[in-house]
Amino acid sequence: MSDRKSDHAYTELRRRIMTAELPPNSLIDEKALLEDLGIGRTPLREAVLRLEQEGLVTSLGRRGYLVADASPADLMRGYELRRELECFTAGLAAERRTQEDLDRFEAFLAGVDAELDANNDNIAWQLAKDEEFHHIIARASDNRFAEQYLNFLFGLSVRSLYVAKVPITMVRDELDSYRSVLTAIRMRDVAAARAAMGTH
Repeated sequence: MSDRKSDHAYTELRRRIMTAELPPNSLIDEKALLEDLGIGRTPLREAVLRLEQEGLVTSLGRRGYLVADASPADLMRGYELRRELECFTAGLAAERRTQEDLDRFEAFLAGVDAELDANNDNIAWQLAKDEEFHHIIARASDNRFAEQYLNFLFGLSVRSLYVAKVPITMVRDELDSYRSVLTAIRMRDVAAARAAMGTH
């Protein structure tokens, strides 16, 4: 139960930081969050420690935690690295994907089609689905480090868009690019998978 509460706190805090609801350099108000999320101190602190490992939170020692700073240069560097790593990972997925991965791709697309109309204005759903797409690719790459590093970079790059007040692209607008990437992976076309991910 504690793990589930910690996961919930992590997901919600990460979303708030990524969407700049908790802006850079703002103090993590532990008391307010305990009340808001309806959890105890241990799950909240576990969640904050995970966010610190991802570079989204900075420790102030005994004074608590701060939402990490977000300089334009740092955010751009994170975006650049994510773009290169995701293209490379898509190429690996084209080489190594299994039938189980293909089944996962189909289930993802079917789920998006079924849920899209009801969630067209739901930003949390939009972000979660786009991140799920990238996790599926990382998993298909059969490189256990890819998903770990891409999770870290996804949070930083989405946050950069919100901090810079750049509108995020909606899932409806990304469906064709999702299908292009997945088709290339299905066909084991490494170059096409990398190119399609670069376009996405």
